[in-house]
Amino acid sequence: MKKLFTLAIGLILLTACVSAPSAPQTQPEPDSVSPTESQLTVPPASSSATGTTLYISATMHIETKFDSWPTDTEAFLNFLQQTTDAGIHWSIGGDIGWLQSADNAQEIVQRSAAMGVQWDNHAHSPNDFGKIAYILSSWGVTPTGVISGFLIKDFDGLQSSYSYQGYSWSPMVIWGGVVCPGHKDGCDDFSVSLYRPTSSLQFEIHDPAGQLIKLGGGSRQLADVESLAAEIAQGQHPYPVIGYTIMVEPETYRIATSPTDDINAILAFVDRMNAYPFVRWATIADTAQAWVNAGEAAFQISE
Repeated sequence: MKKLFTLAIGLILLTACVSAPSAPQTQPEPDSVSPTESQLTVPPASSSATGTTLYISATMHIETKFDSWPTDTEAFLNFLQQTTDAGIHWSIGGDIGWLQSADNAQEIVQRSAAMGVQWDNHAHSPNDFGKIAYILSSWGVTPTGVISGFLIKDFDGLQSSYSYQGYSWSPMVIWGGVVCPGHKDGCDDFSVSLYRPTSSLQFEIHDPAGQLIKLGGGSRQLADVESLAAEIAQGQHPYPVIGYTIMVEPETYRIATSPTDDINAILAFVDRMNAYPFVRWATIADTAQAWVNAGEAAFQISE
C-alpha cells in the first residue's frame, strides 16, 4: 500500500500527498434480483481527518473443489455467528460445484442468510451466473449483484443480465478480478480500489459511464488493513470511501494463507479497528453502494 495511484474523473482531478502519483486514467437487472439502493443497508459514514470512511467487509469463497468445503455445518455456522455478533458483515460466494453437490449447501446458505450473511455470485465462468443465482433464489435467498472469481479477460463479454429457468439476475459489482486462474503468483488483484472499468484490455482505466463497479479488496490480510487504517489516520488516501475485504478460508476458519489468524485473532482485530472513528463494517455490496452515495471518487492504491 505504499504506492498511491490517483486518477482523473472527467474534468475533475483528485490529488493526494504521495511521492509518485499515478493511476487508472479516466475514460470508463433483472427486475427480480438486482439489488437497489433501498434494498442495501449502508452504514452511515464517519469521517476521518481527511473525510475518509474505511468500509471493511469479509468474504469466503467455497470452491467446486471438495477441499474448500465446510464439512462441519454447526462449526461453520457457529464461526459465522460469533464473528457476525462481533460486527463483521459477511459476503460469501459458493461455486456451482459446491451448490449442486454438497449435502449441507442448502442448509448453510439458508441458516447463514437468516443471520444476515449475504450470498454473492462466485463463478469462474459467466455461463454459471444464471444457474448460481437461480439456485440461491430457489432456496429463498436473494443473491447480491456481486461477482467474484472473475477472469478479467471475460469483462468485454459480460451481459447485462443472465437467466436460468425463468429467473433473471444482473451483475453490478466485480470484487477483485484475476488475470489467470489458480491463484498463482501474479494472478490475483490485491489492490485497494473502487472505480468503473473500461474494458478487458483497459480494466484499470476508470470509465465514469461504465455499468459495473470494481472493488479491489486488498491483500485480504488483517495486518495490511490495519496498516491502511493507520495511514488514513495520518491523513493519507483522502477519498470519501475506501473498501477493504478480509478473506477467511471456509475449511479452516482462518484468514486466507495465514497459519495463525484464527477466530481469536479476528475478534481481537475487530476490537482494534473499532477504535478508529472512521471505520465501518459492511458487506461488499454495501461498500459499493456507499461509494456511489459518496460521489464515486475513483482511486487505486496498489499493494
